[in-house]
Amino acid sequence: MTAAQPFTDRVVSHLRLADHRLRTSEPGSSRRRYSICRMTMHNITQVDSFYVGFFHGDDMLVIPYIFDHDRSLQPDITKFSRRGPSYWVRSSGKPYVYSEDDGALLSRTILFGNEDEITLDAVIVPLKEPDTGEVVGLMSIQSLTAGVYDDEVVAATTWLGEALMLAQARDQHVGTSGDSLYAAHPELNSARSSNPEERFKLVSEQLEWARRRATELTHRSEQLRDEVLVRESGELRMTLEQVQVDLAEWMLSSKTTGDGLEEISPPRADLTAREHEIAAMIASERLSNGQIAERLGISLKTVKTHVGNILSKLGVGQRSAIVFAMADLLAQPPEHTAGRDPGHDLGHDLGHDLGHGPAAAGPVSDTGS
Repeated sequence: MTAAQPFTDRVVSHLRLADHRLRTSEPGSSRRRYSICRMTMHNITQVDSFYVGFFHGDDMLVIPYIFDHDRSLQPDITKFSRRGPSYWVRSSGKPYVYSEDDGALLSRTILFGNEDEITLDAVIVPLKEPDTGEVVGLMSIQSLTAGVYDDEVVAATTWLGEALMLAQARDQHVGTSGDSLYAAHPELNSARSSNPEERFKLVSEQLEWARRRATELTHRSEQLRDEVLVRESGELRMTLEQVQVDLAEWMLSSKTTGDGLEEISPPRADLTAREHEIAAMIASERLSNGQIAERLGISLKTVKTHVGNILSKLGVGQRSAIVFAMADLLAQPPEHTAGRDPGHDLGHDLGHDLGHGPAAAGPVSDTGS
């Protein structure tokens, strides 16, 4: 299907509804927009996995939204290589379609979701800035069934990605007209704010709200046994998912400079070779202290000491924050590691996209990629 060919009536109805929902979405409602895109493609074709990711630097992808079947996965940051589909889509500006290379590029991925499942069809479309045409991210659909994504599905996914980016762009341009409420005081336009401190406060407020709600639901669960609890616990889940999206997107804006925004200081790069190695295992592989001790052949106590030093040097208080704090530093192995086995570095020094299913068994699906 080419750009000049019309969509079928069924696809038109779903895309028109998505267009309306994206146009009327509230400023800053990124997660809702991603959900609109996922459900639209689910209504058009078979979608077993779905993700939205945005590029950060030369080889990192921030992934604020991932779904495996009907399960929301934790937002993530991954390093991708020049051999995978992320790089190809970014450099070419064109969609990656599984059928064009029988999944060859997609097979160069790391795992996510159910590792026993293997993707047999996929479409990955570029997300472009409407004003400049720059490829800033990716949106992908994957299927466990072969041959389900035809030319119309590729065209529909591409169009939906453009509609999503137009909706996102309105957040940046809202209130810029001469007679706008924000013309005289653009600093009051909350939709355009990317000040890290302000965003951190907003996320903290959301977390506090969720904490209070969780406490209330805990007390009520002792008394209620009906659909009220189900509904309210669902609201809590949605809030926590929104917080996860906000945290991932904060990573995208954390290096912003100009317009009165301050650049956040990068993590201290004075990690020892061993600390860098352990930080990479935590950030890229999510290994526990026990797993790290077993792999490196050192005691659990020694690992805990290293982790404590890493947290102190990176200026973070929780182990889970290492992946965000190390996003840039992990891409550059320290000089101390020269001559060390490259297999211990993030992505085995090759860089990877996120995938789904055992790569050795064949092509896989791709979250980051």
